Amino acid sequence: MPRTTASATPDGGGGAPRTAPAPTSHTSGLGTTGSPLAPTGDPLLAAKFSVPAVPGTFVRRKRLLDRLTEGTAGPLTLITGPAGAGKTMLAASWAVGATAPHPVVWLTLENDDSAPGVFWTYVLEAFRHHRVTLPDDIGSPARADSVDHSWLVRLASALARLPAPVVLVLDGLDRVPGRDVASGLDFVLNHVGQLRLVLISRIDPLLPLHRYRADDRICEIRCADLAFTRHETATLLRRHGLASSAETVDALTRRSEGWAAGLRLCALAMQRADDPTGFARSFALSQSAVADYLLAEVVEAQPAATQDLLMRTSILNRVHPQLANALTGREDAAAILADLTRANAFVEPLGDTPWCRFHPLFTEVLNAHLHSRRPSLEPQLHRLAARWFADAGLMNEAMEHAAAAGDWEYAATLILDRLALGGLLTGPDTHRLERLFADMPADLPGAAPWLRQLLDHRPGLAGDRPRLTERTASVGRLPTPDGGPGPAREILVESLSDRERDVLRQAAQMMSTEEIAGALYVSVNTVKTHLSSIYRKLSVSRRSDAVRRARELHLL
Repeated sequence: MPRTTASATPDGGGGAPRTAPAPTSHTSGLGTTGSPLAPTGDPLLAAKFSVPAVPGTFVRRKRLLDRLTEGTAGPLTLITGPAGAGKTMLAASWAVGATAPHPVVWLTLENDDSAPGVFWTYVLEAFRHHRVTLPDDIGSPARADSVDHSWLVRLASALARLPAPVVLVLDGLDRVPGRDVASGLDFVLNHVGQLRLVLISRIDPLLPLHRYRADDRICEIRCADLAFTRHETATLLRRHGLASSAETVDALTRRSEGWAAGLRLCALAMQRADDPTGFARSFALSQSAVADYLLAEVVEAQPAATQDLLMRTSILNRVHPQLANALTGREDAAAILADLTRANAFVEPLGDTPWCRFHPLFTEVLNAHLHSRRPSLEPQLHRLAARWFADAGLMNEAMEHAAAAGDWEYAATLILDRLALGGLLTGPDTHRLERLFADMPADLPGAAPWLRQLLDHRPGLAGDRPRLTERTASVGRLPTPDGGPGPAREILVESLSDRERDVLRQAAQMMSTEEIAGALYVSVNTVKTHLSSIYRKLSVSRRSDAVRRARELHLL
């Protein structure tokens, strides 16, 4: 049965936490009722020392429990992930089960604990609450806003004399962002061989993690590790009394990307649904508790400027800082997106590029929020995005946003005026075009008749589009807006070297000259030289034109 309080008496045996009677208070910093006080004069809240209760439907994942056990053989274990990733429940199930190899001291942190004196007073009381005997002459921090180094020395000395290792779990360390607290933790951890520190946070703490990694003194459990597998999703559904097919399990796991809170909230909704399987397929986020959770825990916790950026960029499959600036009219998107990524706020980078992506469920919630609050804004955002993608040479995405905006004339112009046909009339792109222009009005002036013929696969059109080739010249005819053949057009392109192609591929990811140089391990001047050669060979003068031209020629 789950326990809400764990004791930790270091007896040399290193056993799991055991239930203990109510703890006694230490002698310093007591109120008139005998309750310990923080340096602010406020009483300490005993509920923060209790291990959170583990629900009966919780899925004990052995792979992660074993990882935690292995991690506490060393000094530091870090569990990070977004809201609802299952961080706290993982550590709680480990602490109250028979898994933990050492006594566990638990402390749940809150925003009011950010002052160093308050933080360390709570840490000291957590040890005493869980029956880790420490000498009374350590004393308590005298001030809320600072802690004397000599007090940390006394605490570290007392902990170092413990007869057996003790695990200190600090849950919610992101709520205590100060550098002074992190510095104190680093000092204590480096001087107490018996201390095993488990940090639970949405963001990386300000500890020198690079040093712990280099010394092999840290175990990290990240968002990808916390994600539910298909087998674990199936187990979760069974725990909720739901018999689901493999197809349903796969769909939920894929759509949620293994996000624990999303899966649990969906399972609860499925229990109430008349057709659980149908609900799982639709996963109607705008009307579910998932949307409420994400809005409350993630979106509403952000500053107004960040909320606005999230809502406006929800129309995108991937986000570039410059594109986000174009959609928001701001110039600080790079910093905002970087902060969201560091905070594990359902934003993750796409490789070593400036691009990032939102979690699919997060995108859906944000987009539903945009649609309900500012429906007239959405078409404007799609128009802006279409033009940004077109300028960047990303024609497929440009046309998708033009179509989403209902800007059919511009979408047709992208095909006719940007010579995009060479990359759009072959393979799966033909069917993509059919879907893209399915809603185009039949009476659209200008390019509509020709586009209708294109989508109907009428014979003769393939020979009318220009063939763009590398190394050799070719002749093609570009159709005019009225559907007739245009003048013959000769396109001659000099071959690009392998290194020039590498530079071009990086440029297509909207990377700066400095970023390309770093990615390819060459100097900035070398990149500039390659870009100049690319411009000459492709007969362009700008990077965006070079990328667009290269896509037309199938060089990317």
